[in-house]
Amino acid sequence: MKGDRVMEGSCSLVCLLLSALVFAAAADTSPKIYTNHFLVELHGAGDELARSVAADTGFTAVRKLPFAEGLYHFTHSGIPKARTRRSIHHTYYLERDARVKHAVQQEAFNRKKRGYRSIHDMVIPMS
Repeated sequence: MKGDRVMEGSCSLVCLLLSALVFAAAADTSPKIYTNHFLVELHGAGDELARSVAADTGFTAVRKLPFAEGLYHFTHSGIPKARTRRSIHHTYYLERDARVKHAVQQEAFNRKKRGYRSIHDMVIPMS
């Protein structure tokens, strides 16, 4: 009886530690940057439909993506070009429209110069 409780407690502790380890490994240390660009999938295809959805939801620029039918790139001028918080309000407002199948706010890429070295890391012979 008592051994079963000890075994049960140690199993739950192992499961807790394992889940904490998985969560820590999956956590990204760098914050994501979100842009004012949205990928919008419409139920129907057509440039006029996309323009009317954009006008009704407050988006300014609309561009059809050439590689898929019904996918459009929307830009909103009221959102900063780069920010650390998602614009859930605008995404929800787009997805609430009956003509929109799915909407996703685009993430920015982390840019880093290739081959960049700090001046403090360089060793320059002065002989």
